Amino acid sequence: MKTLFLFTLTIVLAFNLNARENPFEATNAYEEEAARIIEQNEIDDNSINESAYIQEMQEKMSKVSKINENEKKVEEAIKKLTPALKVEKTYTKKEVKKLIKKAQVQSESKVKRLVKKELAKKEMIEPKQIVYVKPRTDIIEDEMTTKTKVLLDFIKVEYNDNKLIIHTKDAISKKFNIDKENKLIIDYKARKNFYTKREDLDSLNFKKIAVGNHKKEKFYRVVILLSMKPSNYKVEYKDNLITISSLK
Repeated sequence: MKTLFLFTLTIVLAFNLNARENPFEATNAYEEEAARIIEQNEIDDNSINESAYIQEMQEKMSKVSKINENEKKVEEAIKKLTPALKVEKTYTKKEVKKLIKKAQVQSESKVKRLVKKELAKKEMIEPKQIVYVKPRTDIIEDEMTTKTKVLLDFIKVEYNDNKLIIHTKDAISKKFNIDKENKLIIDYKARKNFYTKREDLDSLNFKKIAVGNHKKEKFYRVVILLSMKPSNYKVEYKDNLITISSLK
């Protein structure tokens, strides 16, 4: 009985070992392995797709971020440049002429400043030779103290303390003196219609002057009252002008 049990057990074990060692014997192991591989591939494919999707999204986000950064940089650059930008203006012919003239004036002014600066430098390098000239008192007196009186529309006089000049376009007829009365008399050829004119003169040598009309005789007369005898005065004729100068 014991021997029969051992024999039966040996046959069962041998059958099981035979089944495992036979590669052509149909079993469920192949289907199980195939299912495992397919499942693994699906898992791997999903992993690969998910990883690719994540990478793609990261790249897109990176690009968007870069675009935003570039846009910000452009906006900042525009803000910095905006104050310096000027609106182009259309000028009329009149405005263009004014601008040209202004530019010319500025250019001339600049040149003048440069020339003045260079001259100043030259003067510093080459000092001027200063010559002192004593002023002539007689010329200053004549120029500064000369007075004018318009006696009539055709005759006037300029005078100071030492000289008297008669201005008229009429020709001289004659000249003579009245020594007792200190008078100098000058006649002019002309037929004029006017009343006698007398004027006081603010001068040391010439006190008064009078112009009288002699229409019938075709002349008029100028009488000058002097401070001294007529012999103390010099009378000159030039270009229809009579100049009377004091000799003292």
